[in-house]
Amino acid sequence: MKKLPLATALITNLIIGAPDVLASAIPVTIDNYNQAVAAKYMGNWDKRGADKAIVHLPILVPAGDKAPVVRMNQDSLYSSAIVRADENGMVHVGIHEGAGVYVSVHVLDENSASPAYFVGAGEHSVKIDTEYAFVIFRAGVEDKSDLTDALAAQPLFYVDYGATVGHDYVAPNYDVAQRNALTKKLKADFLKSGKDFVYVAGKKHNEDPIHIAQSNAQGWGGMPVELGVSNIYRNTKQFSGAACQTVTFEEPDNKYFTSITLYDETGYMIDSSRFSINSYEWDRNSDGTVTISFNCGDEAVNNLTTDGQDFNYTVRNYGVTQRVVDDEFGGREPGIAR
Repeated sequence: MKKLPLATALITNLIIGAPDVLASAIPVTIDNYNQAVAAKYMGNWDKRGADKAIVHLPILVPAGDKAPVVRMNQDSLYSSAIVRADENGMVHVGIHEGAGVYVSVHVLDENSASPAYFVGAGEHSVKIDTEYAFVIFRAGVEDKSDLTDALAAQPLFYVDYGATVGHDYVAPNYDVAQRNALTKKLKADFLKSGKDFVYVAGKKHNEDPIHIAQSNAQGWGGMPVELGVSNIYRNTKQFSGAACQTVTFEEPDNKYFTSITLYDETGYMIDSSRFSINSYEWDRNSDGTVTISFNCGDEAVNNLTTDGQDFNYTVRNYGVTQRVVDDEFGGREPGIAR
């Protein structure tokens, strides 16, 4: 099978567009932050024509702020679309049969809510609360040195653009400076809180609106928990990158797979030689547990490195089980190795 090198220059060309226009900017407050951040990230993809056709990223998302959305990962190749709801408020998406890897389709709206997440082949009609939806497809990567199977899955993704023709998406022009300032504060407050991410399916929910805004600031694009289908993301506080640290945990019993990815305080993947690992590739201890090492050298088991940078990390549980929801596995508090 053909080996595909990482091509950071290509993805940079795909996702970096013109700066946001400042004229007649909409003020950004905590009350409209979720809409403002959705506009930012949807706008990043709109610049590449995602309201005309699905935009496929053919390489792994690079580390650092070259990524089009905060807190992306290298568990999959991404494809994205922006689609307008039909006269019944529905968007129509799907995945055709034939994928040889994990595939999913994820629907978000302009409120940063996530009404639907589906795994595997199938066609779906999803009701949204806003005019446009942002659709994320994922094609799983089991071997980061060989993307052949994930690339083969991308043409199987489907979006009905019928209601979008003649109605191009235009991102609302929110005040960039105000959005950036509020994002910085929400990110810092989230890391200090020690909370996990929380996401909602639509307008009706019982979640703390500040917690939702913090989650969207540090990890936009999540989804509510649906057992055996959706993913649950658990995040840590900041840790020092100056010393060797390790964490050992019982392997989660997720339906699909599990991953760990390192991030800086702004929520972008740390730009180092190895900043992520998943259950397809990690080595297991003799008792079945898993040890992850941080900044402990190449000979350390499952070593990830930050090159001295402080870090936080996210544990992603794909196809979450009730035991994982109940947080029976831990694995989020590294200690200095002696």
